[in-house]
Amino acid sequence: MKKYLTIVIALVTLQSAFSQVISETFSSGRLNRKQKIGIYKPEKYTDRQAYPLIVVLNAETLMEPVVSMVRYYEQFGEMPKCIVVGVYEPKQEDVTVVEEVGRPINESARFFEFVSAELVPYIQGKYPIADLKGVIASEEAGFLANYYMLAEKKPTFNMIVSLNPVALPRMGEEFSHALAAGVPNRLFYYMATADVENKVVYDKAIQFERAMRSAPVHESVEYHFVDFKGSSVNAAKLQGIAQALDMCFDIYKPIGGKEFKTQMETLETGIYEYLENKYNTIYKQLGVKKVPILNDVMATYTAINSSQDWESLKKLAKYVESNGYLKTAMPNFFLAEYYEKIGDDKKALKTYQKAYTEPNIDFITGDLINERITHLQATKRKSKHTKVIEPIEPTEEVAPAQEEQNPTDESNQN
Repeated sequence: MKKYLTIVIALVTLQSAFSQVISETFSSGRLNRKQKIGIYKPEKYTDRQAYPLIVVLNAETLMEPVVSMVRYYEQFGEMPKCIVVGVYEPKQEDVTVVEEVGRPINESARFFEFVSAELVPYIQGKYPIADLKGVIASEEAGFLANYYMLAEKKPTFNMIVSLNPVALPRMGEEFSHALAAGVPNRLFYYMATADVENKVVYDKAIQFERAMRSAPVHESVEYHFVDFKGSSVNAAKLQGIAQALDMCFDIYKPIGGKEFKTQMETLETGIYEYLENKYNTIYKQLGVKKVPILNDVMATYTAINSSQDWESLKKLAKYVESNGYLKTAMPNFFLAEYYEKIGDDKKALKTYQKAYTEPNIDFITGDLINERITHLQATKRKSKHTKVIEPIEPTEEVAPAQEEQNPTDESNQN
């Protein structure tokens, strides 16, 4: 858990991060009142790309750490830029599920619908929102957030983070059916609780979670439960936010040393397909079109050379040409190296010469390309001026000549 304490570092930037949150007053027909909301837009926001949406129901306590943590992960390229919307100071009855009923009713039903039927559509109409929509909430609101799993065939949210929920254990079995049934694409579910000065809520959360796991979870659901035993509630919330974001956006992270050694370096063929599948999964799960970053391309190139999977090198050349690297020497360099490795020196030389006229990128420099060209030209000249003398084999076997005896000599001997 120590890695998630890096949130302390993120919170150093809290003041500048939170200055980017814009406050609005939302007139809600469902609530029949005006509701304060806050909207965080990422730096260099543009209407030309889609952003995952994260809704925070306890904005008065959770908005600042969520925004700070989002910015922290964005900084290292470990999650995409997101839009975060906070709902400030909902009334207690807005977020409380009455135990006798076990469902949102009256005020809580209206608040529940305000979020799904008013707030989310409003944000979608105002900003380009990707397929991933998440909700983060704690205490009573943290339990209420679970009901978005039951509300529709296609839930409003496909990322649910429930922190220290004030749970109703008897409802666990019903939620287990939803988790077992699964969703069309993917549901990321994360729940965390802590026991320090929180024994009653903690015990109910543990009972609720056990009941939720009474049936096997569908493969479309990524389920996580963390028991921060020995931690305070506030510490658990901070670590929970960091851990949930880290897990949910794991596929988005650059290829690191562990992933390279365990997933890529062990492949003998199909290395290009690993990269392609990673980026297709990013789009499928998050709805974000990510241009393959240089780190991941170079990791793929290294693995290809290690396994000598030259067909993957040819595919990689075409892939980078179509995905952000057209105006660099990379596509032609990879293609030229492919031709060189399969022994087609003529095409290799011609393609290296094309790459030489294009902008350098990473290790692919004019000097390196010139070395390759010089080597191929030298090999060509050597092959041209070297005469190979082949031995001439006789067409048929010739018996050795025998010396004829003179009959006269034979008779003289007699």
